[in-house]
Amino acid sequence: MTRTPLRAALVVSALTMGLSACQSPSPEPEASADAVSSAAVSTAVSTAVSTVSSTEAASGKTSGAVYVTGARAGDDPCARVVSAIGYLGLSLLPAGQEEAQHWDGDVRGRFGYLRGTLEMYGPHLPAPAAAAVATIDGLAETLSRADTADSRRPDLLRRYRKASVTVLAACGRS
Repeated sequence: MTRTPLRAALVVSALTMGLSACQSPSPEPEASADAVSSAAVSTAVSTAVSTVSSTEAASGKTSGAVYVTGARAGDDPCARVVSAIGYLGLSLLPAGQEEAQHWDGDVRGRFGYLRGTLEMYGPHLPAPAAAAVATIDGLAETLSRADTADSRRPDLLRRYRKASVTVLAACGRS
């Protein structure tokens, strides 16, 4: 099953809401897990929609979905994307050690975070970054999946690094 960034954000929101509900006493101790889960998803979706709607109303823009927590339509696209690349880089081994890279949930999740950031800010990056953004998005989609063959990952990571250097250069960073 392929997940879209919006669906993934809604799932994370629903899980957070569900976990928050676990910390406070339940008004109905006999409520089924399915009922609690449905209520959490419904609340998360309503919250996400109202947050996006109120943000759009306040800014006067209808920029679409928010894929990154705390993101605003007016944020500097280069700063956001460079930050996401750096955040992912904290979990990657240095260049040349791609064969030894571990592909746990942390690394795969950070590739997913990068995809959400690119979804929001990639179209607003300088023109020289456009091809590299598309390359990174495709590579990050594959590298974020748990079912990607380990034998493919080192080459994909090398390709990601080349494309990310292009994006950093387009944003005036190195």
